[in-house]
Amino acid sequence: MFLRPSFLCLAICAALQTSALAADASASTSSNEEVEFNDQFLFNTGTNIDVSRFSRGNPVVPGTFKTQILLNGQKKLLTDFTFKENGTTRATPCFTPKILLQVGIKAEPLKDALSKEEDGHEICVSLNDQLSGSSWDFDASTQELSLSVPQIYVERHPGGYVDPSLWEDGITAGILSYDLNAWHSDSAYGSEDTAYAGLKYGLNMGPWRLRSRGTLNWSEDEGTDYSSQEAYLQRDVTALRAQLLLGDSYTRGDTFNAINLRGVRMYNDDRMLPGGVSTYAPTIRGVAKTNAKVTISQNGNKIYESTVPPGAFEIDDLSTTGYGSDLIVTIEESDGSQRNFSVPYSSVSQMLRPGYGRWDIGAGELNDNGLKDKPRVAYLTGYYGLSNTFTGYAGMQYMDTDYLSGLLGIAMNTGIGAFALDVTHSDADVDGVGRLTGQSYRLSWSKLLSDTNTSFNVAAYRFSTEDYLTLNDAASLSEDIKYRDTSRNPDHTSEDVYNRFQRMKNQVQVNVSQPLTVGKDDYGSLYVNGSWQDYWTESSSTSQYSMGYNNSFWLGSYSISLQRSYDEYGEKDDSLYLSLNIPLENLLGNNKHPGGFSSVNMSVNSDFKDSTTFNTSANGNSEDYRFNYSVNASTNHSDSGDLNQIGGYGSYNSQYGPLSLSASASDDNSRQYSLSYSGGMLVHSGGITLAPGSIGDTDTLALVNAPGAKGAHLSIGDGVIGSSGYAIMPYLTAYRENTVGIDISEMDADVEVKSTSTVAVPRSGAILRVDFETDQGRSLLLELHRSDNSFIPLGADVLNEKGESVGSVGQAGQAYVRGVEESGKLRVVWGSEAGSSCTVNYHITPSAQKVGLTTLLNNQTCQM
Repeated sequence: MFLRPSFLCLAICAALQTSALAADASASTSSNEEVEFNDQFLFNTGTNIDVSRFSRGNPVVPGTFKTQILLNGQKKLLTDFTFKENGTTRATPCFTPKILLQVGIKAEPLKDALSKEEDGHEICVSLNDQLSGSSWDFDASTQELSLSVPQIYVERHPGGYVDPSLWEDGITAGILSYDLNAWHSDSAYGSEDTAYAGLKYGLNMGPWRLRSRGTLNWSEDEGTDYSSQEAYLQRDVTALRAQLLLGDSYTRGDTFNAINLRGVRMYNDDRMLPGGVSTYAPTIRGVAKTNAKVTISQNGNKIYESTVPPGAFEIDDLSTTGYGSDLIVTIEESDGSQRNFSVPYSSVSQMLRPGYGRWDIGAGELNDNGLKDKPRVAYLTGYYGLSNTFTGYAGMQYMDTDYLSGLLGIAMNTGIGAFALDVTHSDADVDGVGRLTGQSYRLSWSKLLSDTNTSFNVAAYRFSTEDYLTLNDAASLSEDIKYRDTSRNPDHTSEDVYNRFQRMKNQVQVNVSQPLTVGKDDYGSLYVNGSWQDYWTESSSTSQYSMGYNNSFWLGSYSISLQRSYDEYGEKDDSLYLSLNIPLENLLGNNKHPGGFSSVNMSVNSDFKDSTTFNTSANGNSEDYRFNYSVNASTNHSDSGDLNQIGGYGSYNSQYGPLSLSASASDDNSRQYSLSYSGGMLVHSGGITLAPGSIGDTDTLALVNAPGAKGAHLSIGDGVIGSSGYAIMPYLTAYRENTVGIDISEMDADVEVKSTSTVAVPRSGAILRVDFETDQGRSLLLELHRSDNSFIPLGADVLNEKGESVGSVGQAGQAYVRGVEESGKLRVVWGSEAGSSCTVNYHITPSAQKVGLTTLLNNQTCQM
């Protein structure tokens, strides 16, 4: 008895080594050669196991299964794959020419099979005959079919390339997303109650995407108002690597200024190509003195709103509506005061790779809420990479109010940076003014100085002649002249309207960032941003400048920023912000977090006039980082007296979206409270599933289905499988391979998940349903011993009362089974001869011992 464990260990090791050799032999011979096992290496107890079914490797039953196909170790395709009966224990995989092409095999060696398949007959090809030296192996436990194919037969594509035949349209589903913010304040100006809802909703049907976006605003004084910003129908045009869009949308602003078009557009989609170009959006930086409401508007539409705690804030996830319109940022403090500044927003360099084109064409009406008349417009823009040095581009705009403009430009890649120079000519015939023609010249530059690591992100200059008009200018000028109030101003002529009409003359913008390093020593980083513009009217110029420095040292980190802006009336607004952040573990050591707080932040903010604010806050978070919180106290010194304030801010990232709360109170009886929440949902054939946050206009999602796997976390995002078996995984990248997985370590239920990871390739805006196969039958671990005191062999099958295999016996007579009832009878079989089986009757009591989620039954007798 004392020798049995050692002998058992030796037997298991020998069995595993033999199995590994058998698997290697199977793979190398494409599963054709038989391997003979010597069962004496397993046990020498007089009871043998029938291992003949493993002579060709792991058994493969015929049928069609959801299978993950791998090519030379890389996941390529998840599909329904067929294995055909061949009279052996290992069914033959049916490799069709289409599947081989989809996983990346060249068409040339398959041309004969492809010609036969074109006749309408689906054929299965022999992998080794068509692709000499190839082999396959199938792992039934993970449903993975691995192909080993010589590289000569494999297509070579640029990095990130995925064959368009693998792009998936996704399922039919409805989408609703919401960003909510409720705000209440009491101040010397009175009481204010407002609420905001940013709504996005749509429907996916096959290749079509219906999307709409708008904002719902409510205030106690003005009531409720809904503003629709976009509504459109969109789909891929794969052959052109383009998007077709019908409805309301903003055009690109990289050539002409962006316009809101109601009509039809078609434009190329860079994401469909390897190394696709991502869209640009600026980072918004500012400083809040109190718990403040930050809103961002573009083209008169509110596109963002949130509540931020006191101190410096940064918004780097903005979803903008075009490339060429400035962003207006409004900071509303808890005392009711407001500050505004604008952020220039335009594209940088127009350089493209040689032979690559970019184009955009559309027609419809100008959808501008500020216009009573909606003129018809059409446009066309195009870029083409002429060489590594030059990219040419051109464009045209037409409006039926007798307006026409054309653009011609060249971008070049030089040793001193990338330049783009273009000239736009406009011709407009405006009633009462006459024909106006003019030109606008634009020069932009982008460069990273490698010697100093200085980055000139944007450096642009534009000059427009006096009679140059953009399309929006021409439409607004015609509207102003047509509907001017001649009854109140009888001497107000069309020429007067034109002379007072604000038209840009010069515009300059620069963004520079500079890391300060000497050798291996880091001295922080410095940035300088600025913009300036003037007009062909009596209006003063407007400008905005900012600079900042940040660094870290042994105790923490600090930053300094200075901002100055001038409005069109010449009014100056200055702001100086100093901040020091100290992690408490640096100050106290030993990872101490007193009171649950992890860091302390101190800051000073001054407008160089009559107001200086000192703020101190303590910040903390839960161990899983789902809950973040802070408390703050501030003092404001001004000519009108001192003002003291205390406040708090907290946010919780739930599986159904982030929720945040803020509150503050001042000694002048000012009060502020706010509540923010972001979320979304999908309506699909399986019901309604809530998203772990808001869903963007073109967000690509995975609807993960793992029946019974409640509590399993998704590998990306905060999604958790609910009681319905569904969860939403956001942030999938369109036209690229995305790994979709689940973490079953925190599952609530006793469920077996057959696989925990797969690959999905969605189209833009698609909702892919990703199913993970599960077995929800109860699992049971039995410690068995035979009634004749003999040993139950390793690998013996466990059958239920229907004769179905539900498990197997491992070492020391332990049997793991799944799919059993509260009580019943199991038959253990290890051979075909008499005396090679036994029967065990089991019963699960409420007090039965658990191993994880599995029930353990000790000392179970198996009757011979």
